[in-house]
Amino acid sequence: MAENTPSALTRRSFLKATALTAGAAATVGMAGCSTVAEQPEEVVEQATEEQTYTNWCRGNCGGPCSLTGVVREGKLVKTGPTILPKEARLVQTGCVRGHTGPQRIYATNRVLYPMKQTGERGSDNWERISWDEACQTIAEKFNAAVDEFGPSSVVFSFGFGGTGLICGTNAEYSSTRNQPKTFSFASEMFMRRTGYAETLNSSDALGMWMAQMVCVQPSNSIEDMVNSKAIFFFGTNPAESGTRAWPYICQAHENGTKLVAVDPMLSKTAAASDVYVPVRPGTDAALILAMANYLIDNNLYNEDYLRNGSVAPFLVKEDGSYLRLSDLGMDPVDVENAATGKTEAIDTEVVYDEATGEFGSYRTVQNPAYEGEFDADGIKVQTVFNMVRDHIKPYTAEFAADECGISVELVNEVSRIYAENRPSKILTFNGFAHTTNSYLNYFGIGLLVSLTGDSGVKGGGYGQIGMILEGSTYLKAPVTVNSSAMSVENPQYNFTFTTELMPQVLETGKWKGEDFPIKCFFNSHQNLLGSEMGPTYMKQAFEKIDFIVVADPYMTYTARYADIVLPISLSWEDEDLDLGGIAMQKAVEPLGECKSQFYMLKALAEALGYDDLYTKSQEEYLRDLLDTPENLEAGLGYDAWKEQGTIYGEYKYGEIVSPETNPTGRTIFYVENIIPNCDYGQTFELNQRMPGYEHASESYKDNPLREKYPLHGIGHYHSSYVGQTFMGDIPWLDELRGEPFAHIHPNAAAERGIQTGDTIKIYNDHGYVVCKAILSTGVREDTIIAPHGYDHSQYIEGDPQDLVGLAIEPIACNNNYNDWLCQVEKM
Repeated sequence: MAENTPSALTRRSFLKATALTAGAAATVGMAGCSTVAEQPEEVVEQATEEQTYTNWCRGNCGGPCSLTGVVREGKLVKTGPTILPKEARLVQTGCVRGHTGPQRIYATNRVLYPMKQTGERGSDNWERISWDEACQTIAEKFNAAVDEFGPSSVVFSFGFGGTGLICGTNAEYSSTRNQPKTFSFASEMFMRRTGYAETLNSSDALGMWMAQMVCVQPSNSIEDMVNSKAIFFFGTNPAESGTRAWPYICQAHENGTKLVAVDPMLSKTAAASDVYVPVRPGTDAALILAMANYLIDNNLYNEDYLRNGSVAPFLVKEDGSYLRLSDLGMDPVDVENAATGKTEAIDTEVVYDEATGEFGSYRTVQNPAYEGEFDADGIKVQTVFNMVRDHIKPYTAEFAADECGISVELVNEVSRIYAENRPSKILTFNGFAHTTNSYLNYFGIGLLVSLTGDSGVKGGGYGQIGMILEGSTYLKAPVTVNSSAMSVENPQYNFTFTTELMPQVLETGKWKGEDFPIKCFFNSHQNLLGSEMGPTYMKQAFEKIDFIVVADPYMTYTARYADIVLPISLSWEDEDLDLGGIAMQKAVEPLGECKSQFYMLKALAEALGYDDLYTKSQEEYLRDLLDTPENLEAGLGYDAWKEQGTIYGEYKYGEIVSPETNPTGRTIFYVENIIPNCDYGQTFELNQRMPGYEHASESYKDNPLREKYPLHGIGHYHSSYVGQTFMGDIPWLDELRGEPFAHIHPNAAAERGIQTGDTIKIYNDHGYVVCKAILSTGVREDTIIAPHGYDHSQYIEGDPQDLVGLAIEPIACNNNYNDWLCQVEKM
């Protein structure tokens, strides 16, 4: 087990620090949410035995960070970053959020017993019931719905609160459900046996879908950042969110790398950068296109890479589809499949060979034309670059300056820095993927990289910072996983749709033209109302659902609107493994009657009549998954993980350069066909498949609604002291961050007579929140930054998520948290 320094904390001081004395007992109406019984008053002065355990932080910030927990007298008393070998200390990460493990376990809003709501939903009138009664009630409701309306009448929504091979609850990001999950095996077994409907996760869905599926953006390892001449941050704040990379960014900066941060707020990353670009929310694509035009207009682009490293020379027909060999009666060419190593005959995209004046496969033609229009045996075609270059011409530096709310000089400065510093790295994350137009950002970044050739080279790369890996090999992970150990024969598949489309489905009773009567809803590890989009409309949808169950460790905003709440254990109370190689060792017994995700689903399955679904214990399944011949030979079987927690190999510094891995092997900035994350029959116009610019759905400067609601609103996500709402109402964090507050510019505040510390109301047609104000020049005059991550009960009135509407874009049905306008007044 990992080493950790012993603490002098006594039982009494620990209980006082974590509000676990008798005064923290539940009040009337919240019985069953109390944490522990009244503790004895005597102080234990003598030394006590300590044990240490490995786990990882669930800050959901782009980590994860390995943690070590200290247990004394059966209680978790301390958590902190796992101390790594000296040579790997630069990789060691962690922040104050990871230290709050004890207070998260012993939080006053933990749900410790199954609870039944006795009043109206949201009334917080609860009665404690047994697990047997809860499961039997759920089974009766579910079976009755299935008998009358079919299995799609029961909908499960899994969030990101759970972790591990077995107990993970990670939701789906694709409505293509022909492959089983390679994680979260317990929930996968349950869904495939029951055939219930399942929602797709919309949290950060656009970033995940566009970066990883549509454009397949690679990024070099974090150690490679020291080779970059400049690093551009779009929609990411790695100083606070994604801290694995921050030490390497600082190292690069010390060596002379320029840092440029594009962000509506002066984040810690922006404050540490050489250039800060305070764009208006949702306008990043305008800046990106101006940068591309700067490169094109000044002939500062890499012709060789455009020809041979990007999709620029691919020929496009008038309908937007690629010209292929078969269109010209040409035979397919043999291409090696990188995944299988086998050669396959492929009908590839066609390019024009300037040297011979002939058409051919891009796989065989060297130095094809990257611009121009051609007649290919009577088919009118043009190159991708030709089409895109003409399409983006209107998006000049002047246009970007006006749209982004910055100066032309700043636009040109950013463009010049990008043009003159080779190689540069572009780092993104989900911060600029939360307005309805933000899918265009990803095509634009692909164009920038195609123009500079900064892919597949040291110091280059582009993509999501939360997805890049350490190149160092200090941490071992399972070699294989025996997924067949938890497979289901004849798996059942049913409807999948994005959660935020539920109000529409409930209104129409239809999905893609088929009847879809939702009668029962099961929400697991997801604070749908407190962290997602459009809670005002989701609550209205809830009223049309006959029966709602929430499974969560905490009495969340969403749980308060359930009929039954099931108590779920936290990772320190359970045993599992993250595929990245960090074991979740069970450190303490679950509080009250909390159960793991596995045992909850097992109990539900048995009540539903699926007694033969889970035939083994959680430990036995873990053994089956991990004790493969390959893992055992490498010393990575179940017993090794259980004993060691985190298993280290020899530390090796790794500056890994990632090549393009999409099927073309080239940098993508145009696609002929977009496959949506949530397919409900939508189609996409030509201008939606290439770099371009559209204003957001609600939060744009020329929206007539700004006469009533003049301020652009964004949420303050993932700061040093805030993660998601499961980190709300944590005393240690509250002491550091204070009560919920909004950032407002002094000029905007002066117009409204607001001073720091005043109570303000932020409101629009969707909802409102009442909280404190802090005046800050680190936010634009036309923008307000609302708090995020606090528990619903911590706001004076309302909730910041209530300000967010249901602005759903069609590609990923993304959660567009930052696409709203508002007004502010002093209370």
